Amino acid sequence: MSNAPKFDYTPEQVSGLFEAATKELEGKLKELAAIPAAQRTFKNTVLAFELAGNAFGEAVRVPSMLAYISDNADLRKASQELELKVGQYSVDLMTREDIFDALNEYAAKGENLDPVDARLLEKTLLDFKQNGLGLPKPKKNKIKKLMKELVGIELDFAKHLRDVSDALEVAPEELKGLPEDFKARLKRTEKGGYLVTMNYPDYVPFMQNAESGEARRKLEAMFNNRCADVNIKLMEDALAIRRKIGKLLGFQSFADYVLDDRMAKNSATVFAFLERTQAKLKKKGRKELRARAKLKGNGDKFLNAWETGYYNNLLKKTKYSIDHEKIKEYFPVETVLKGMFEVFGEVFAVKFVPADLPKWHQDVRPYEVQNADGSVAAYFYLDLFPRDGKYKHAACFGIRKGFERADGAYELPAAGIVSNFSPPSGDLPPLLKFDEVVTLFHEFGHVTHNIFTRAKYAKFSGTSVSRDFVEVPSKMLENWAYDPAVLRRISGHYKNPAEKLPEATIKKLIDAKNMDSGMGNLRQIFFSLLDMKYHTAKGKVDTTKVYEKLMKKISLIPMSPGTHPQASFGHLMGGYEAGYYGYMWAEVIAADLFGAFEAAGVMNPATGAKYRELILAPGRSYDEAGQVEKFLGRASTEEAFLKSIGAD
Repeated sequence: MSNAPKFDYTPEQVSGLFEAATKELEGKLKELAAIPAAQRTFKNTVLAFELAGNAFGEAVRVPSMLAYISDNADLRKASQELELKVGQYSVDLMTREDIFDALNEYAAKGENLDPVDARLLEKTLLDFKQNGLGLPKPKKNKIKKLMKELVGIELDFAKHLRDVSDALEVAPEELKGLPEDFKARLKRTEKGGYLVTMNYPDYVPFMQNAESGEARRKLEAMFNNRCADVNIKLMEDALAIRRKIGKLLGFQSFADYVLDDRMAKNSATVFAFLERTQAKLKKKGRKELRARAKLKGNGDKFLNAWETGYYNNLLKKTKYSIDHEKIKEYFPVETVLKGMFEVFGEVFAVKFVPADLPKWHQDVRPYEVQNADGSVAAYFYLDLFPRDGKYKHAACFGIRKGFERADGAYELPAAGIVSNFSPPSGDLPPLLKFDEVVTLFHEFGHVTHNIFTRAKYAKFSGTSVSRDFVEVPSKMLENWAYDPAVLRRISGHYKNPAEKLPEATIKKLIDAKNMDSGMGNLRQIFFSLLDMKYHTAKGKVDTTKVYEKLMKKISLIPMSPGTHPQASFGHLMGGYEAGYYGYMWAEVIAADLFGAFEAAGVMNPATGAKYRELILAPGRSYDEAGQVEKFLGRASTEEAFLKSIGAD
């Protein structure tokens, strides 16, 4: 009998869950706090707190996740309310003096612990200190109040984005340049027009292919004004609260408070990293911009925000003869998945076997991840296509953490990819654009981090690493999407699966990989610096003004007049605040790690085993930089990254 996670909750069950889970946890904490100081041990104090907190986390994780993936509006509502209560209760939990005192009582004994146990004690105490413990009571209470307020603001921001139902009505002639299958799946209006939604499978192809510049301008304006009426205020309120929290905790800024427990350590390191990388990319970025502006043919030396996708795509079609609408015919979802599972099954010595497991929606595909001996290592789920009320982007959801249970057995981890790829259209099966293939590999990288964890403690399990390391495995796996042997294995024309992506096209895709790496990475640096400027500001932030100024200066593209893109910058309200730089930071490390695979052959199982053992399995059990050094035999540098994007 499988012990896979269950998803069949009713709104009533979810509504009653918080009380039951907190009651159980409170009982355990009461016992823990009552132990006399002399009798404290690692097991009855540190481990007891870790296991109790994790049991609570496991009880609420799936029910909270349903807010993003259920097709039942009542269940989503109950789930969102649960998520808010859990977020606010977590603040209460991590500001408890009795538990902090208990942990300190044990720490004062100075017992000799093994490295992972010592790290658990150190990081748990740090969590409490980062919530104001050890500070005078009035300060601590103020921080607690602000943190609770912040949880509510962040969840409202995310809900507004999930609930977006805006659509632009376009006339049939404004769809010129778009393929028939795109038109076929759009909703029609009574006037004979077509509705283009804000979902990525609508927005991205339209911005890349629609010949009508005016239609693109209107769609970009609508897209970059999503939730502006409510979310700008929420973001600016959140920034003000975070600034206060950083100050109360004795840091120069909220960014410095956050970075204190990251690989980068402080905002000065992050600014230096971003500015250094920006300087090396500026020349390439300007050259790329000139090539695209030239295609406009009107003497303009710049591009507007609604023109970048279109002219970038046009350049791909002209210079590289890459037509992504044509190429997607070689990437039917079934063929890509089969090939991907074969490739990474080989690299990591596992099998991905479709399984009859509980799931949250009929479209979800569950799998068992099996070791070479047939034993189950983890569970994995795919939820690929858009539906009403579903999370709008692509993400890996950690469904259950792997950890050593009290009985000594290992709790099998579970993870899922929740994405919004283009659904089937008319007679066509679902086809992936090449950038969607790259996205799939990216999210699958996060999955490997979760499913191959062997961390002893849930606190260190899978993706529970420093936020600036969390993207390393995802950035790593993107590289496989550009390998010729892999592209042959994951492609096959939807009419004839034996017909692989032509060799000439494979070469063009690889040659074109860096055609916009200057502008693309400058855009990432822009978002990263925007995030850092927001979170190091000394006073009130005008988020629109800062966005506008930095966007033109760094990404080389001006912000469209009257738009407010920050209102939909969900990363800054969902865990990446003062951490967006982590994408670039991780990309640099990932490029270095991938060099080891390139040297041995990208399908080399020995390198795969070493990577699994040193990078994926430990999670945060050890210092991340130290594990990277062990894998490489030296500290990571930026050389491989700059070389990989053609900017060395």
